Order: sequence, then structure tokens, then C-alpha cells
Amino acid sequence: MTALALQAPAPSLQAAQTIAPPETVRELLAAADALAALGEGAANSPQADAIRLSVQNAAMAYRAALAEAAQRGEAQRGCPPPPGQAQLSLGDLIGDFQAFPQANRDMPVATAFALVMTLRYPCTETQK
Repeated sequence: MTALALQAPAPSLQAAQTIAPPETVRELLAAADALAALGEGAANSPQADAIRLSVQNAAMAYRAALAEAAQRGEAQRGCPPPPGQAQLSLGDLIGDFQAFPQANRDMPVATAFALVMTLRYPCTETQK
């Protein structure tokens, strides 16, 4: 599963139209389990594209929220490295999502992604 890096090529439009991206942590984990069951070639499947699209949308929303907070002069919730430089694979992210209690798995992927990024990349005193 770790071969499905977040920096993978953009999902195809055809895949996005055929398979809806998971919207909650629970849906993403179920989709990842189904993808793992596909075995060889799963990384190039429409199911993988749907998962990547969900995570890429969450990443863009997170970066946009950070930029908006900075414009308002608010303290940063997290200080991730520049886009494309985070060493976070899809497998890492799925592992983080699997650590969420069952009761929290209905949260949107974007919210969960922001939480994971804030925990993985906290701001130091000099970054605040």
C-alpha cells in the first residue's frame, strides 16, 4: 500500500466519475482494504485514483485553510513542509487513520487529514 504515494500522478477524470472518492475516514479505510484485496496492479486502479483524489482534495483544503489563517494573522495550527516535500505516504496516512477510535471514523477525510498534519508537523516557537 505504501507504493501509493501522495505525490502520485493526478487521478484520471474517468476514475473520478466512476468511483466517488471516500468522504469519511471510515469510507477511506474500507476503500483501502478493498484496494489491498486487489493485489498486483491496485496502484493503477480506479479505486486507487478515488482514494488519491480524496487525499489530494483534503491536502488542498488543509493548505488553503492554513493560508487563510495566516492572512487573518491567526496562529498557525501546523507547520508542514512546502507542498511535495512532506515525507508522508498513503500507507502512513492510512495507518494514522486506523489509529482513530471507531467513534471518530465518521469525520470527514479533510478534517482527519488536517488533524494528522497538525500532529505530524507541529510549529516550533520560531515558526509561530
